[in-house]
Amino acid sequence: MTSELDTGRASRGDRARSRAYLREFGAAMAAYVVVLVAVTVWGGLHGHDPARFALAVLPAVPAAGVAWAVLRHVRRIDDYQRRILLEGIAVGFALAMLGSVTLGLLAAAGLVVPGAPWIVYGIGMVSWAIGSGVAARR
Repeated sequence: MTSELDTGRASRGDRARSRAYLREFGAAMAAYVVVLVAVTVWGGLHGHDPARFALAVLPAVPAAGVAWAVLRHVRRIDDYQRRILLEGIAVGFALAMLGSVTLGLLAAAGLVVPGAPWIVYGIGMVSWAIGSGVAARR
């Protein structure tokens, strides 16, 4: 701490920005879950109707809302918080790309990995969270 004014606690503005982000992110994520469950349960994705492809990508619409909430959050936060967030995103992106290339090379050699895109997604999200935590501790 550089002075007695630095408490280490979030300021009123920080808390307001966090609440705004959680409202936007939470609403978009809830919509994503509802649409995803509806599509997977009632969408007939394993049938032969060509409309199943449109239904399969329908959850991407609320997922775009999640991306929009993250972008708005990045624009609202201060420089220190932005540095932590973007370092975490960079770690997540780098490891997701490494996982993607590795799975792609294994696929080229003939190995079929069921759910490979979801593995890459999981690698990216988990490493983003860990990377952000490490960046916050420095």
